[in-house]
Amino acid sequence: MKEERAQYIADILALDGDINGREMALAFIADSDVWVHGAPAPFPYVPYLFNKEDRAYIADQVTTMHRILCKVIRRYLDDEDYRELFHFPEELHRLIMLPCDYDDLLPMARFDLFLNEEDLSYKFCEFNTDGSGAMSRDYMIGKALMQGAAYKRFAQNHELRQFELFDSWVASFMRIYESRPNARPNPTIAVTDFRESGVFSDFNRFINAFQTAGHDARFTDIRDFEFDGEHLVDSTDGQIVDAIYRRAVTSEILQHPGECDGLIDAVTAGKVCLIGHFRTTIVHSKEVNIALFDERTRAFLTEEEAAFVDAHVPHTYRLESGVNGFTLDEVKRDKDAWIIKPADDYGAHGVYPGVDFDQERWERIVGENLDAGYIVQEFYQPPRVDIINTVIDDDDPCLIESWQSMPGVYLYEGKPVGFYCRLGNEGVIAIDHGGLCANSFAVD
Repeated sequence: MKEERAQYIADILALDGDINGREMALAFIADSDVWVHGAPAPFPYVPYLFNKEDRAYIADQVTTMHRILCKVIRRYLDDEDYRELFHFPEELHRLIMLPCDYDDLLPMARFDLFLNEEDLSYKFCEFNTDGSGAMSRDYMIGKALMQGAAYKRFAQNHELRQFELFDSWVASFMRIYESRPNARPNPTIAVTDFRESGVFSDFNRFINAFQTAGHDARFTDIRDFEFDGEHLVDSTDGQIVDAIYRRAVTSEILQHPGECDGLIDAVTAGKVCLIGHFRTTIVHSKEVNIALFDERTRAFLTEEEAAFVDAHVPHTYRLESGVNGFTLDEVKRDKDAWIIKPADDYGAHGVYPGVDFDQERWERIVGENLDAGYIVQEFYQPPRVDIINTVIDDDDPCLIESWQSMPGVYLYEGKPVGFYCRLGNEGVIAIDHGGLCANSFAVD
């Protein structure tokens, strides 16, 4: 990674900043479907470049974490006493325990991590399951960079390829669907989310991938399903739906009580295949970070797995009154060492890193979120990487900038298949906080 990044930057500099390539890339994304909050997705002109050794190391790390998280899901489903570790509301627990007739506990995930390119040390930021997205941003930004002279110059001495994230998910989805005893030939598949918060650049590509593979696929708003006692039906046209690719996150479903009952009732009756099932929420919730350090979890982890958690998962506590492994005075006093997050949300909503606030404001944030469903977590300073931005600096078109780095690894059926990488300069690395999306290439 590090050496390849340095060489790519050197190639840009050798082209005096590759102004034409950057302008073409910006125009390509402006004319694409990967817009975020009404504007083209912002991105650097330097990609992440993962060589064979990088990919093998990262694959080993994330598959270990996936195995540990599957053990946690399995124990929650099987052990009533263990569930007490997770302070889930009753309705969420009910959804988690609904029937599921396939074995895969965590079919799709994206593990975001703070990875140091110098020595490959890292900590996990979070585990995304339901709603893992942004595959189209990686794909289209890659296409934008491939037009430029810098990419072509680098490619003269390196074999590059994009990570394939659409057809590979269709293959995984269908393997899981067809493993079921009640699988039907030629099923109708619906990608589902709330229309107003869905990422249609992703949805349209997944639907096209399903259709290209010979499957009937569509988008259906999660509120448009009806259950007639035997079939789940898309109420907009009466089509029976056999399988669901769920992109609607569970926390948002719970914010719409009574509006998603058609899908929920069909899952309850075992009349539709839901991938991913609500049980993935066990590890999507920040509650899992707390559970991973509890002795009841350590009882079924191996010594190596427990040591892995200690090394790579930030210590996490409920932001509650009483004794929880930390003191409120400690959190208030040492603000730069902590970050406050909702126990279950997505998209960096309600996330407060102490480094972004002055002391007075931080103490108010701690008090305002105490006993309100939040967690407080050890803050791990994100490592930095060098980039040249695609937006051209008028004073120095070859300006090299240092940005905080957070690659995310997609896993389908527990196997790493590609990346969604972000950069930022605030305590939260997200586009909403002035961040960038970066694409990735495999380098061979």
